Amino acid sequence: MDQISRTEEMIFMMKKIGLNLTAQLEMYLKQKDITGVQVYFLVYILRHHPDGTYLTELCREIGVSKATLSALIKKLREKGYLYFLPEPDDIRKKKVIPTEKLAAEREELLEKAGQMEAGICGVLDPKEQDQLWNLERKLLNQLSGGECDENSENNRQEVYLP
Repeated sequence: MDQISRTEEMIFMMKKIGLNLTAQLEMYLKQKDITGVQVYFLVYILRHHPDGTYLTELCREIGVSKATLSALIKKLREKGYLYFLPEPDDIRKKKVIPTEKLAAEREELLEKAGQMEAGICGVLDPKEQDQLWNLERKLLNQLSGGECDENSENNRQEVYLP
């Protein structure tokens, strides 16, 4: 197999992995009024920011644009899972905080997410997981041009380092 074919296959495989991960999120986590992707975002909030955080911080951490994240948060706010707490010193800055509804579902959501993660990553031993992590970081760095600035003209594709 020549190098071009191998590279092409690797790129298509990465795309397939992304699509299959999205399908797994839906299969394991979807609930009657909320998608699997939305649930996994809430799990991220519960694990990393149980007391709340800011939109810009979340953008940097999970690697999506402010517009995409704002739309996601708006939907979850409408469903009663998140709310905004305005900053007294800057009315434009709002803290995203989990609601009591989300807190009540915490254990169930974390358990489901843990089962899904174990099912997906359980095929890899710890050494392979470390290798994959390092390779993913290397590719993300290449795709983002080494930048994390969401205002950069070169980062319009929503590619950010966490």
